[in-house]
Amino acid sequence: MDNSKINHLAETMISKFNLPSLGIGIYHANDRYSQVYGAAEQNSLYPLASISKTFLATAICQLADQGKINLDDPLKKYWTDFKLIDKQAENHLTFRDALSHQSGLPAHDLMRFTNMNKNDLSLKEKAEHVGYLEPNHELRYKMQYSNLIYAVATYAMEQAIGQDYGAYERENLLKPLRLNNTFINHHEAPQTRIVKPFIRDNNLTQEVPFIAPGKVGGASSMLATIADLLTWAEFQLKTQKTTSTEITAQRYLPQSIMAPSRNYGGANFAAYGLGMMMEDYRGHKYFYHSGSYIGYCSFLGFVPDFDLAFVFTTNLDSTDAIFALAYQTIDEVMGINDTVWADKVSKIMANKVTTHESHLAKLKGNASHRFNTIQAYCGDYYHPGYGLLTVSDDNGYLVVKIGKWNYPVIVNDHAEMFVEERLYQHELLPIQFKANKILLMTEPALNKPTIFKKQV
Repeated sequence: MDNSKINHLAETMISKFNLPSLGIGIYHANDRYSQVYGAAEQNSLYPLASISKTFLATAICQLADQGKINLDDPLKKYWTDFKLIDKQAENHLTFRDALSHQSGLPAHDLMRFTNMNKNDLSLKEKAEHVGYLEPNHELRYKMQYSNLIYAVATYAMEQAIGQDYGAYERENLLKPLRLNNTFINHHEAPQTRIVKPFIRDNNLTQEVPFIAPGKVGGASSMLATIADLLTWAEFQLKTQKTTSTEITAQRYLPQSIMAPSRNYGGANFAAYGLGMMMEDYRGHKYFYHSGSYIGYCSFLGFVPDFDLAFVFTTNLDSTDAIFALAYQTIDEVMGINDTVWADKVSKIMANKVTTHESHLAKLKGNASHRFNTIQAYCGDYYHPGYGLLTVSDDNGYLVVKIGKWNYPVIVNDHAEMFVEERLYQHELLPIQFKANKILLMTEPALNKPTIFKKQV
């Protein structure tokens, strides 16, 4: 792709998807191009969210190739105090299971925020809390994406090698590749270089405060410039094409079958390797990993047949613009122009938003309103896995604090109550107040609420 085409593509994406900024990096047959567009700079740092998993999986496979760990040994061998509700999973969950999301646990993503209410948990504490989260399937039954199981894998790795995972990644990944503008977490990064986060809500793009993802280890904590991220993508491409090490090669082989992350490209097959997604696109193997967090989206992809790697970053969350960019980039390299991906994906996104908002409106009903404060309901409520929820008064109305944010409690015309959470999941979470406890629907895959008991 020539630079003028990339510039035009960037302008189109920013306009079509209302992106505050956009980073584009493309490597193709020894040609490299990276540029940041919009309200950001070349040295701006973008949170990578789940692309962090590609670093952790690379590190763990590297250790396995060195014989320091075994991917198929139970994690309990390395972390003897490891606990899960499902004892079969507790005794047999391996690094391979964790890195391919086959633990039997659903996402439980809200737990990352409930544990940020007052004092954020350490990585060890967060991994321990996972032991109190309910599974919905047996070990290895199916692929269920889980940030928290990656936190568990991170802590188990630290126990296996007796070293902080960040220190290992810096010395063995970042330093050799000269990724001098890549950081393990926001604490290490120059704060003024982190791009400001934005969310899209009620058809408005609005800035929100930066919210760190908490101590989830190698699941989603890293930040990088677009140029560094491109170097990492090129490394992944070349490793997949040339590696002779047995375990590292398995990173790019199917470990668990999954639905395509976004099936815009008509994939016939999709799978998760070890910290890497893969599917077919127009008859070619296509590897990728996306990342999304409050105010940010990121993307890394490569197509070995074309010696092509690409990365995208933006400071707007929940946008599929990055997927449109990926398909358009591959098509340009293939010389195919039968689809304008920005138009196609933006229409699909608009329909998805409309459908979701209609669903929320149906739940609210015709006469929903904020719930008046009942003082007996106020206080701290605790679950050993999820941690704290705080219920308090806000000018006469009840609010529930999840993480660092207060969300209103609303009631509809059927007397059903919900927490209106519009920052991360954009959902109405059913809630019930009982004697000295709260029943909150934290994980839809469980089809039952989580019980938080009031602290005295």
